[in-house]
Amino acid sequence: MKIGCSSWSFHRAFEAGKLTQLNWIKLCASKLSLDGIELLDFHFPSTEDSYLKQLKRLIIENGLTISCVSVSNNFGAITERQRNKEVDKVKKWTMIAYKLGAPILRIFAGWPGSAPWNEHPIEGADKERLWSEMIKCMKECSRYAEDIGVVLAVENHDDKGFIRTSQDIRRLVEEVGSDWVKINIDTAGYLYDPMIVKEVKHLIVHVHAKFLNIDEKGNDRILNYDKILNDLSEIAYNGFLSIEYEGTEDEFLAVPKVIDFLRGKLRL
Repeated sequence: MKIGCSSWSFHRAFEAGKLTQLNWIKLCASKLSLDGIELLDFHFPSTEDSYLKQLKRLIIENGLTISCVSVSNNFGAITERQRNKEVDKVKKWTMIAYKLGAPILRIFAGWPGSAPWNEHPIEGADKERLWSEMIKCMKECSRYAEDIGVVLAVENHDDKGFIRTSQDIRRLVEEVGSDWVKINIDTAGYLYDPMIVKEVKHLIVHVHAKFLNIDEKGNDRILNYDKILNDLSEIAYNGFLSIEYEGTEDEFLAVPKVIDFLRGKLRL
């Protein structure tokens, strides 16, 4: 397994203007000595070709691999017009991943009604009706992704979303019916389904190593990383562990601890 980091781990620094995407890449290479990076859509200052070329060159010059690009979408939006906009968004970011040379685009199936980042959440949406609409969106995006050669990795998410358990994952993959739709496992999913990795092992192409509350050695107090890493080793997972730090400690102090913890566990 290889160790990477999602720019989400530093979202507070990005939001406070303390960090730019380019400076974050240099940090990941020089100070954190990571193998790879995950580029989240929220942290792109531009998607113009001139910037994407600058970004790609910097990543190559710093010896990093893009484990995936991540887009924040919701195929569970209430109206067809809103869902069509989300499909267009995913297609746009699939092409961005292609231009950057990223093999994977992380996507969401979504949340019935509204996504967690929406200012005015919608409660009580018909999950089953919107599930079928979500599948239509997934099918259209998977055809586009296949045409240009980028894998869509759907992330399991919280209990209000479409995709929470291994059963949800299997249903989605079966109904979409595309070899270009795989899974990004978020390790927080062990809280909902402790067997999730073993149940969908053949579909996993990327892993979010979530850290919620770490001790002084970088181990998480909530998630059992002995079990998680053992499960991933048992299925011979050889991809990236992309760190998603969501604790309250300063990320510039916490993320290096998490990296050292994972390196110790993996003996890297």
